[in-house]
Amino acid sequence: MYNIAKTILAAEKVLKRIKETKGNISFPINPFELLKDIGAIITYSNFDKLEGLLLYDKKKSVVAINMNRQITRQRFTAAHELGHILMHTQVHSNNFLCPISGIKNDIEKEADSFASNLLMPTEELNKQVDMYQDKDGKVGMDECLLIAEYFGVSFEACVKTICFRLKRFEKDLDNVELTKEIKKYRPTTKRKELFESTTDLNLLMNAVDYSYFSIVNLNEIIGIRFIQNLVYHDSRIEKVNVTKEEVNGIFADLRIHGSESEYCKSENQNIIEALGNIEMNQYCIETKEELDIFKIKDLNKMLYKYAPYPEYAGMYRNSDNMILGGKIQPVPYTEIIDKMNELNKVIQSVKENIDKYSISEYVSIVAGIHYNMTILHPFNDGNGRITRGLTNWLLRLKKLCPIYIDSDNRDEYLEALQKIDQDGNTELLQTIIIKSMMKVMAELHESW
Repeated sequence: MYNIAKTILAAEKVLKRIKETKGNISFPINPFELLKDIGAIITYSNFDKLEGLLLYDKKKSVVAINMNRQITRQRFTAAHELGHILMHTQVHSNNFLCPISGIKNDIEKEADSFASNLLMPTEELNKQVDMYQDKDGKVGMDECLLIAEYFGVSFEACVKTICFRLKRFEKDLDNVELTKEIKKYRPTTKRKELFESTTDLNLLMNAVDYSYFSIVNLNEIIGIRFIQNLVYHDSRIEKVNVTKEEVNGIFADLRIHGSESEYCKSENQNIIEALGNIEMNQYCIETKEELDIFKIKDLNKMLYKYAPYPEYAGMYRNSDNMILGGKIQPVPYTEIIDKMNELNKVIQSVKENIDKYSISEYVSIVAGIHYNMTILHPFNDGNGRITRGLTNWLLRLKKLCPIYIDSDNRDEYLEALQKIDQDGNTELLQTIIIKSMMKVMAELHESW
């Protein structure tokens, strides 16, 4: 039978431990940190019908979270899995499958209740409602949106908790009616209107700092699939018209025949650039050479290795370029070497201090280097692909998984770079990098 008292008590014990350890409880509470503290391994998967998966035994717990869900939902899932670990050790099962929808059993209901009471403790929730209450002590949709932001939870979870646990929502509705009202309210649109900057990046940073990420082995099947996806999407971002089938065929033939591959003799510019992109990215992901900014000349040579005039590859531009229709404009060509020296000092400092950075701090640094490479624009062509290759090299130094930008998100990626150009705000680019890391880890776990 569903035991709500047990779930409240379990959540209160965790909250008490946080207060004893840190001196006070700050919100939003980070369930990823709590999972890591008890030795759980946190990663991501591309689930269809599951919010999360818990592989559990007495030695270790592996928590896989649906990377397709919003960060607020991922946080709830992390807290939910924590509830399983703390409350359900008596259940003799190797794993818990936590569904997105459908009828939930008592164990799943208990884990949900634990998560809700942990992320939105009743005492603190009442305090927040008190701040926005009307004359009857109730709050409406707009106020719930503010409160949800404070706790780092989904709008729907916040509204329903205030309605059913506190009985302090402005309307007396059942669950079906309230769900309809929430959809009608369009919280995602309202959130954009209400907040100039949301807390999503901070929540993602809280997650990424305690998650497990690994480098990719390009000799394994999943690594081969990764490099194929990377080159396909990377090419399409640059409007190089190559299909997935072509990329897969090129990669397979290149692995078997090397420089004798039939594709190496192609006169098709798209094929030539895809070939070079494969070799450049393999190098960035696998090389043991020391990284400095001047290695980008080698990257450019690899990218255009199979071009008709490869001797011109790796040469810095000798004129000023303008990106038509772009708000990001390259530095004057006369400043390239000076800017590269400046950027190289940053990279060397990062390498020397790499162990001091949290994952989120490092991602922020990588995003800054990524942008500076974009405006440096040292070559006549290939700058975007080289910048993204360099980004993967930097991620590997921190033992993080490489990424690729999905070509369907090309506009968002360009918007992120333009936003830095306009006001120096790297938040959107950091968000893209973190979500891409989650996506790659999910692809590594497709067999799950």
